[in-house]
Amino acid sequence: MIRYVGLMRSTLVALFPLALVAALFLGVVHARPTPSFRRTIPQESFRTDRCTWYCHNHGCRHKTSLPDWLTSDAGAFGFTIRGLYALGRVVSNDAPTGYGIANLLVFCTAWPVLTYGLWITALLQHKSLKRERARQRHAEVA
Repeated sequence: MIRYVGLMRSTLVALFPLALVAALFLGVVHARPTPSFRRTIPQESFRTDRCTWYCHNHGCRHKTSLPDWLTSDAGAFGFTIRGLYALGRVVSNDAPTGYGIANLLVFCTAWPVLTYGLWITALLQHKSLKRERARQRHAEVA
């Protein structure tokens, strides 16, 4: 019976992130009043004091607060964008469509699957360490 309870608890802990995501998704979908979703990207003029939709649509000319190795076109940001376009060319001849599909594949599929895999790995390692500690305690007593 104790073994069954432990297995049930482990299963619930393993499934918790999936249930949480589903609950949050359903909460947003069924929220009243309905969140306003944009049908088009807003067009705004450039402002020197802060970023606006202009920066999103045409590229940002403001001084970044993060280092260039992270935010520049030659850094991690540029590497990521080039990689998404390269993956997009594999799945579609249309660059914007391929880029969009690549974004969905990487950030909505692969990234969550890898994150969930790390969650399960951490749980398995926790159980293994707990089992090993109990075995060592039992060996010390005997």
